Amino acid sequence: MIRIACACVLLCVIAGPAAGQKKKIPEGFVPTPGQFAPFEKAKYYAGEIIQIDHVNRRAVILLDGDYNAGRYSGAPPFKIAMLPYGVIRYRGAPAEIRDFPIGTHVHGHFHLPPEGDTSIPKPTHQAFYVPKENHAILLEDDLSFYQRNGQTWKVEEMDSKKGMIKVSPAGKKAPHGWDGKEQITIDDSTRYWKGRGVAESKTVTVGQEIQLALTWGPLWQNKQFHVADIWLDEESQQVAAELQRQVHIRHQKLRWLAGQVDKVDHQGKTKGVVYVTLFGGMDASLYEEVRQAAEKGQGIDIAASEKTLLTWRPEYDKKGGPIIAIKEIKDPPFGHSGIQLKIQLAELLEGFRPGRVVRVRFPGWPTPLLPTGERAKSINARLK
Repeated sequence: MIRIACACVLLCVIAGPAAGQKKKIPEGFVPTPGQFAPFEKAKYYAGEIIQIDHVNRRAVILLDGDYNAGRYSGAPPFKIAMLPYGVIRYRGAPAEIRDFPIGTHVHGHFHLPPEGDTSIPKPTHQAFYVPKENHAILLEDDLSFYQRNGQTWKVEEMDSKKGMIKVSPAGKKAPHGWDGKEQITIDDSTRYWKGRGVAESKTVTVGQEIQLALTWGPLWQNKQFHVADIWLDEESQQVAAELQRQVHIRHQKLRWLAGQVDKVDHQGKTKGVVYVTLFGGMDASLYEEVRQAAEKGQGIDIAASEKTLLTWRPEYDKKGGPIIAIKEIKDPPFGHSGIQLKIQLAELLEGFRPGRVVRVRFPGWPTPLLPTGERAKSINARLK
């Protein structure tokens, strides 16, 4: 039986790719502008955020180590951008890329750049180290990732004097997640959270189930991490999520919900009806405000936006009108809220064409003058 097995293995090797032939890596998915890319075709990558361009929803990630010293020391940076409908989560709640502190370990699902998108330049050297899939459909920190997948960590050993903790996966095993076989370093910079406040390292006990947030460690290239945060109970995780949720709600009300134009019914002269699909990933309370406004037929405002979700001068160039219908879509694709609004406008703008990104303001939300650095600057971008 052993000889037969060996022969089969040898036969498979001989029948495989010819000598010198490179193994073909499946190509990623190219999103079509104006359409929602399938989440299941996205590729997973994880790493530490080392730079952020929060205005344009972009970041640079140091990919997780893979025992390759050459990649760790010589690879070009992995520059990423969020798709317009890309979802971001931090501390178990909806977020913006600006909410991630530098050093946050994140998990992302990525597609190739959309058709015609050359906004992220190709690396000029050692490009083989950098994933071609650089547009994120989902980006989340450790707490959000493991909570979503139903996994916690069981403490196997804890030694504050030696500066180490050993954990093993508990609950459901997260796909792509860290397996926890290596010990992780801790020190006085590690933060411990319990209930509504901070705790001490001595409150961690063997056998306890916890959640972790990892960050860079000196042996990063060998898949070894350092612990930035430890949540010791469910309440502390809920507190972290609620704090982040409130930051998120404030941000959205000041900058308005993003979506895309699906269709425009022209009614002569400047009038028309615009159909807008709101993007997903926002807090449920915001969508409830949308439904209430639609039920009352209230007037809302729409402002043209870039694919980065930047607007120009929404306080001046917004256009308003009543919601005349709302459509709830069952089982929407990832990044789609499941809500489409039908809005009557007395004046249409160039930025309201099908496939374009817009921001929508609902009753009671402010109309602030955003800082210059948070406004789109190129008028030509409206026509792209």
